[in-house]
Amino acid sequence: MSNNVKKTSELPTTNNAAADDRLVILKSPGGSPSTRTIEVSKLLGNSAANVVIQNITPANSTIAVTKGTVFFDNNYIYVAVANNSLKRILLNSF
Repeated sequence: MSNNVKKTSELPTTNNAAADDRLVILKSPGGSPSTRTIEVSKLLGNSAANVVIQNITPANSTIAVTKGTVFFDNNYIYVAVANNSLKRILLNSF
C-alpha cells in the first residue's frame, strides 16, 4: 500500500468546488475495492458548483447564504434555493 494513503478526515476541505475538481468514490463490489472519480460539474450538472454541507441549524430562512448550500441538523435538511433563501425538509425515521 502506498505511503500517500490518507484517511478521509485528513483530506483538505473546501467551500468552493471548481468545475474540474473531482470527487473520489470508493466502492467495494463483491468485497473487491475499486475507486471511481467524477467531476464536480458532472455530478451537479453545471460548472458553477458550490457544495457545502454543514451541521448547522440556521436562525431563519433568510440568512446570508449562497444558492446551492446545504445544511442539516437532527430534524431537517436545509437547502438554499436562491441566495439568502432557505427551504427545509423534515427528516423522519423509517
